[in-house]
Amino acid sequence: MDIDTMILRFRDLVTSENGTIKQHKDIIAENGYVWWGWWNKGGEKVPDDFSLLSTRAQESPISVFLVDSGQNLLYRAACSDIEVHKKTKSSSPDKDKTPEYYRDQDYYAWFRFTSIEPCEEDELKQYSYIHCNNLFKDPNTDFSRFENKRVYSIAELVQQNRTVWFVRRAKETDLANEIILLDAEYVQPSHFSKKYYQAAGDTLLWLSDLHLSDNVFEHIAGKPQPTLAQHICGCVRTHKIKAAGLLVSGDITSCAKSDGFQIAKDMLRDINTEVLDPLKPENILICPGNHDFKRAPENLGKDVQPALISEITDDTDTTKDFADFYNSIYKLKPNKYFASGKKILLSSGHILEIAALNSLMLRQYQNFEGHGYLSQEQLDFVAEQMGWNNSSNQKAIRIVMMHHHYLPTCYVEAADVNKASSVVYDADRLMNWLTRYNVKLLLHGHKHKSFVAQVVYPKKPTEDIASSDALHKITVVGMGGTGAKNADNKLATIAFEGSEVTIQFYRLHSDQISEDALDQKVKIQL
Repeated sequence: MDIDTMILRFRDLVTSENGTIKQHKDIIAENGYVWWGWWNKGGEKVPDDFSLLSTRAQESPISVFLVDSGQNLLYRAACSDIEVHKKTKSSSPDKDKTPEYYRDQDYYAWFRFTSIEPCEEDELKQYSYIHCNNLFKDPNTDFSRFENKRVYSIAELVQQNRTVWFVRRAKETDLANEIILLDAEYVQPSHFSKKYYQAAGDTLLWLSDLHLSDNVFEHIAGKPQPTLAQHICGCVRTHKIKAAGLLVSGDITSCAKSDGFQIAKDMLRDINTEVLDPLKPENILICPGNHDFKRAPENLGKDVQPALISEITDDTDTTKDFADFYNSIYKLKPNKYFASGKKILLSSGHILEIAALNSLMLRQYQNFEGHGYLSQEQLDFVAEQMGWNNSSNQKAIRIVMMHHHYLPTCYVEAADVNKASSVVYDADRLMNWLTRYNVKLLLHGHKHKSFVAQVVYPKKPTEDIASSDALHKITVVGMGGTGAKNADNKLATIAFEGSEVTIQFYRLHSDQISEDALDQKVKIQL
């Protein structure tokens, strides 16, 4: 079937004042053209149709659409050439005619644009989809239901989680309905999985202490730099991480600033273009950190017990921004404990049951901030919702994630009556609970330091320990920070093979002086 043009998806990865479109248009204004890189997602390969359109563009410029998925904006660009590299990525054909923030990066295809102008979304409805089965690495990927149907809207494009569409002029006989794919907005949302989500990958991608409102990765010496999302996506590509899900162990923003949560929403969209499995409510797990809730405006009075978050009914401002962020992912307001849990079946055959605890159950005040506490009520609630009270599934690997520490990771902490130590107050209660429900891994963030330790606890505390069989072993892992100031920022992966878990920490360099690389590898026997 004849292709008239294509639609390319992008999203601004730099500030709006100097965003993607403006930077490309500035180069066009100065030089007459600009090179635009194709940022393919992990499951996409170079389609044959790029070469077909390249030949046509060289004869006479073709008009292509550019969709900004972050701002729901549409542009029309005049394309005079397409340089295609099927087997290996290549740098820009002319780096001086490429925006600085990505001119040194390699891509499979580069588009030569001589103009870029905004246009109305309704222009999309003049075109209909053409099914392209050679775009996806997985032969079972099927978008044939869109074939011979008019493009309905930008939202219909974005929900398909792909970076390019091939279209032709619409015919009167083409369908004009909207197709809504199943996602969080159209399935019954839930804080805790009711069934196992079958993932295509075998590895969990783990981030912590993002502090996105600090913009550590965005600007250095006033110059735009690759964003944290770009660093993460680059690491996923370079190391061929088969991510089956995403874990985020708190401190998404800093000092409860709302802009950090908005950046996080954009970051999740960007990461979703690279991971093997689409990020959905079923394979994303997030817990709050002490920077995600606002402090009360007053000090905590002497001899006054801090309020529990679950008991606060007259002050939604304390948790509002985090709750809105949570709702944007799960289409559901948090429960009163801000706890959740997911069940994932990996491609390796491993069954994971992961619970996210809220270690900020105590409300924070001006003189009482960062103190970790879980509460028996929350632990009982999570065990019930995960089905751990009634289930004896011996094949499931149970994992718990929270923000604060179970064990101290700081070599020395300053003794200050007004400052919390990093360890949760009810640490022993937590460990007894983990032991009771056969949890194997405890993950946390908070102090921006990678940390691995193992703890053994008696399976029945009231009985004498006669042998090692009476002890339960739990591995405690601290992630460190992923976007924190003055820290060695990292991301981690957790992979499962047989009875072995491999945790790898990748160092991310915001200053680009060094290349992001594997920093530490830990293997654990379950």
